[in-house]
Amino acid sequence: MPAKRKRRFKPLSLVEFQARFATEEDCARFLFEKRWPHGWICPRCGADKYYPIKRRKLFECARCQYQASVIAGTVMQGTRTPLRLWFLAIFLTGTDKRGLSSVGLAGRLGISQKRAWYILHKLRKAMSERNGRYKLDGRVELDESFFGAPKEGGSRRRCAVKHRVLAGLSFTPEGNPLHLRLQVLPGLGREHLAPAIERMVASGAMVRTNGLRSYLMLGERGYLHERVIAASRTETSEELSWIRTIVSNAMALIAGTHHGLGRDGKHLQAYLDEFCYRFSRRHRPDTIFERCVSAVAACPVWTYRDITGRKRVRKKAKPKAA
Repeated sequence: MPAKRKRRFKPLSLVEFQARFATEEDCARFLFEKRWPHGWICPRCGADKYYPIKRRKLFECARCQYQASVIAGTVMQGTRTPLRLWFLAIFLTGTDKRGLSSVGLAGRLGISQKRAWYILHKLRKAMSERNGRYKLDGRVELDESFFGAPKEGGSRRRCAVKHRVLAGLSFTPEGNPLHLRLQVLPGLGREHLAPAIERMVASGAMVRTNGLRSYLMLGERGYLHERVIAASRTETSEELSWIRTIVSNAMALIAGTHHGLGRDGKHLQAYLDEFCYRFSRRHRPDTIFERCVSAVAACPVWTYRDITGRKRVRKKAKPKAA
């Protein structure tokens, strides 16, 4: 008998997506189902009975009279952007493996670059929150890398600033890459690696690393540690080839899509979280949009000040001429 072919999951096409979410009502209904899959629950008192206020697009609790919209308390709270554009941004960001810059997303949605930048950072926050719910388990490889910002007026290959990143990759029983985590660290000493690894890798996992001495504490913290030491500095170990290849892809994405990093690398972690989110869900491209909508619905409020560290200043409207 012929061997069974591996099932391929077909992602939703752009035409199918636009037909499915053609109106604001379609998007609001889908977001409602993802936020409250078992029925509406009052954010204040937890009651499950409500009265819809259709004219204002609100839901009023039958017990405490609290009113809430479908986006209240989520990362989209307070937005003036239509849900159709939010959904299209989620679809494009989740399905494009190269990622989108704010300029590219602005051109596709027909909005300003600042608004596209704001939307993308909110989506990355939702992806980061969802990544943090899971830990790498089973067979795991760890490796450290450096992401750099190019010198002003110089070559991109010669970097003045290098940001240290810890990379973790888990594998299937067959030895194929499964889930990825990337974490920016202030240093590569034990005091920085230990808490990052405990947040990233489940206790009891089989962890392979290079010969960096900072990893020697893994055995004391409940991990099965295996060191892979190359015979010489110029030799590259085949045991860590997968993780190094994937990290190289992440570097290429940041250099190509985002045109490198600033000197402070302020948003590097957000870019890496987005890359990890897509990579870990690449085997089911047909569900990545729905999963991302669920992540957005579950993510708490994330404001402009949270992103930049400063208050957003709105321009005052100019008075009309008499």
